[in-house]
Amino acid sequence: MNKKRKITILGGGPAGMGTAYYCYKGNIPYSLFEMDSEVGGNCKTFKKTVFRYDSGAHRFHDKDSQTTQDIKKIMGEKLIKIEVPSQIYLNKQFIDFPLSPWNLFKFLGFQNSIIEFIRLIIFKIKNFNKKINNFEEFAYNTYGEKLASLFLIGYSEKLWGLPCKNLSTEIAGKRLRGLNLSTLILEIFQLKNKKTQHLDGEFYYPQDGIGSIFTEIKLQTNCNNYFLNHKITKIKHNNGLIESIQSDGIKNHTVDYLVSSLSLDILAELMDPQIPKPIYNAIKSIRYRDIILVTFFLNKKNINKNGSMYFPSSNFHFTRIYEAKNRSPKMSPENQTSLSVEIPTYHSSNLWDSPTDKIKEIITNELLGLDFFDSKEIIDIEVKKINKAYPILDTNYKSKISLIQDYFSKFRNLTINGRNGKFQYTHIHDHFLDARNIIENLKNNFI
Repeated sequence: MNKKRKITILGGGPAGMGTAYYCYKGNIPYSLFEMDSEVGGNCKTFKKTVFRYDSGAHRFHDKDSQTTQDIKKIMGEKLIKIEVPSQIYLNKQFIDFPLSPWNLFKFLGFQNSIIEFIRLIIFKIKNFNKKINNFEEFAYNTYGEKLASLFLIGYSEKLWGLPCKNLSTEIAGKRLRGLNLSTLILEIFQLKNKKTQHLDGEFYYPQDGIGSIFTEIKLQTNCNNYFLNHKITKIKHNNGLIESIQSDGIKNHTVDYLVSSLSLDILAELMDPQIPKPIYNAIKSIRYRDIILVTFFLNKKNINKNGSMYFPSSNFHFTRIYEAKNRSPKMSPENQTSLSVEIPTYHSSNLWDSPTDKIKEIITNELLGLDFFDSKEIIDIEVKKINKAYPILDTNYKSKISLIQDYFSKFRNLTINGRNGKFQYTHIHDHFLDARNIIENLKNNFI
């Protein structure tokens, strides 16, 4: 292929920016199109006067050594390694998350702990050969009915918007491994090791917020390759090849190779000619979860030392709160702090469509009931609405995604990546690993 051929990237979130970064490292020409005025996608850092806060409780985990090495090189001394706990708030108490058996032992009390321990063993024996078909069965089988009901069932149903019996076991990810029979026995009888090494409190974080990773990549690579405020309005294809993309309904751009991190429903709408009806219907049947982010700016030094706080109770609209200052002191002034509250919802829900003042009122009242701060300490409140924060992994999603992926795989110059493109509950290190593999597989075609 001619050296002037290039890769066209759709979407400036972590997956798109990872692809751009590895194109740059591999001396492969590229153009990135992003409809927003800045890069980062759903992984941005916002600024409000002297405060900074992220579009969620984002973290960068050292799960892939090459990605960690690359991010360290990009960020230099601005990337810091921190260790802050995450905890569940239940019945006016905090308990470690992922669930720590020793902490549970203290939470439930000696007698109740022994009872639940025995029940868990009996439950496991009874269900030893039973196939796990959904998250509800996974939670009960792993934690026992009482613990699962206390900590996981309600929380998961709030987060994903479906009954747990309709959710895939894959929503558990890699973070719910702390409580099982072996660690329970270990922590109860080896008291010198009251906390096994499963707590998810150690990670890397940029001093100026998670979004600075992606703005820094743009600055350090070729800024002229990034086309911000460009909304893709059409993707022309013919005979298994993507021929061009159209931006803002006006300008056409020839495509040699396309890497798209757009959500599947958006990608489907852009395809011209239209994709086959069965594929289109499959895409329309999958769903994404949105987030309303309500951030409180407070005239208070700190709330607590948690990285994230989780709220399984149905008494609260929100599932998670994070205090940005606990990730980096640069996120708030020395004697002030902020709290960002995540409310999972749907784009067409009553809360999503409610006036901003109404959302502020509801969440303010719920937070004041927690006694984290007094109403007089509130400096300001800001509401952000984040589309398609999570793909909803229900028990039927794999068959639908398999059908969709099979169709798009027939395009010889198209690769789909990203959380919403691949319909996977993935994270920054996953996106960079995926991007690196994409470029590694393509590089011989561009030299």
